[in-house]
Amino acid sequence: MKRFKRIRSFTRRNAGLILFVLGMFCMRTGVADWSYVPTGSMEPTLYPGDWLLVSKRHYGPSIPFTDSRLFTLGEPSRGDVITFYPPHTDELFVKRVVGIPGDSIEVTGRDVYINGERIPRRVLETADGVLVAEERLGDVTHKVQFAERSPPSAFRAVVPEDKYFVMGDNRDNSSDSRFWGYVDSEHIVGKVTHVAASFSSRRPLSERIAVPVE
Repeated sequence: MKRFKRIRSFTRRNAGLILFVLGMFCMRTGVADWSYVPTGSMEPTLYPGDWLLVSKRHYGPSIPFTDSRLFTLGEPSRGDVITFYPPHTDELFVKRVVGIPGDSIEVTGRDVYINGERIPRRVLETADGVLVAEERLGDVTHKVQFAERSPPSAFRAVVPEDKYFVMGDNRDNSSDSRFWGYVDSEHIVGKVTHVAASFSSRRPLSERIAVPVE
């Protein structure tokens, strides 16, 4: 009984603080979130050690404490970097949207075709066995990288309704839709807008806080 009275007294004295903390937690789960990058599958855009700011308002806020959308405001576009749960595991992934519902996708070696048109790409540099290029996907211009001697690859499919085809920017070192299939729209958590903070030694100090993600 005394313990209950102490809890009630504490709650009354700190009601404002408790409501503030709960409000911030609900905002984080419903409107925005953050996510850690554990692998190099999105290099050179994201590096292991990056902490990402994930916006849920771009596609619709989620129900607090769940990964289900409260309502839909929009859908991912080609070029968006998203976090999601893939069909084969309950681990959170981060990749780039390459194909949207209805798109015809063909991957031949390093070339990616969407509805018969090759994604424009120009080589920026080659060093230490890695080729870095700039690619334009929709309205987004971003960097991708390949092994200098890329293994041959081939993929062809049409993206089903309510599904998305995603790839890592590190094309030769990414587990993505080429291997395990499509991302269900209901399993998309949000759009990555910034590297909120980075502990990667591969980033210069000027790119360690609040860096926009293209």
